[in-house]
Amino acid sequence: MSLTKDEIVAANRESWNEAAAHHREHDQWASLLKGFAEPGFSVLDATMTARLQAIGLAGKAVAQLCCNNARELLSIKNLGSASVTGFDFAQEFLDQGRELAAAGGIEADFVQGDINQIPTDYDGRFDLAVVTIGVFGWMPDLAQFFATARRILKPGGRLFIYEDHPILNMYDDRDSGGPPQPDESYFRSEPYRTDTGLDYWAEKDYAAKPNYWIFHKMSDVIMALVNTGFAIEDFEEFPHNIGTRGHMENQPYQLPLSYVLVGRKEG
Repeated sequence: MSLTKDEIVAANRESWNEAAAHHREHDQWASLLKGFAEPGFSVLDATMTARLQAIGLAGKAVAQLCCNNARELLSIKNLGSASVTGFDFAQEFLDQGRELAAAGGIEADFVQGDINQIPTDYDGRFDLAVVTIGVFGWMPDLAQFFATARRILKPGGRLFIYEDHPILNMYDDRDSGGPPQPDESYFRSEPYRTDTGLDYWAEKDYAAKPNYWIFHKMSDVIMALVNTGFAIEDFEEFPHNIGTRGHMENQPYQLPLSYVLVGRKEG
């Protein structure tokens, strides 16, 4: 039986909230707490840092859509933005974001709820909205997602996307020990169901509530962005990994592993 968009979102919210406790068990969590206790700490890589600095953060109100534990959002605040607000549907991960902010005395706001139902109080409040690693696969409707991003941006505001390349949907997340081999169609239309958990730090399975991953082509992303009123300012694909696919770097015939896409709100 196929699920509605709302049922997919509800299932994914439960699965993410369940995963938060597993993340607290890892060294990465302790490292983040220690890191953010240091002034100016950032988890952002050189590509994201340079692109955000080129856009300019000083004096900017920044939102992150699907911020998870807010490690990137808090890094953006440490890079000099005026204010930061994180939106996510998983309360357990927002609680982790609050802990990281407290560890560094970083001022940040966090809002829990369906990303497509952000309260209208936030309309037109932000200069920059940020989307990072692995968000789009949880979005059943990209047009709706981008319309939300557009709604919360000021006129001329920008949406900055730094994402896994959708071609990775064709490949298993884990290292098989040999050259990467595709096991799914790039054009798959049905959501991919798993019940082995969302522990992306340890990459270990556990008996979990089911979650559903949505396949979106690169053309789906670009056209949904354009059709919701964004002008594309920047688009570049990269051979480097930004998630959990380090084993797919430095191949004889290199796939694109990540990309930057920047849209400016028109009108």
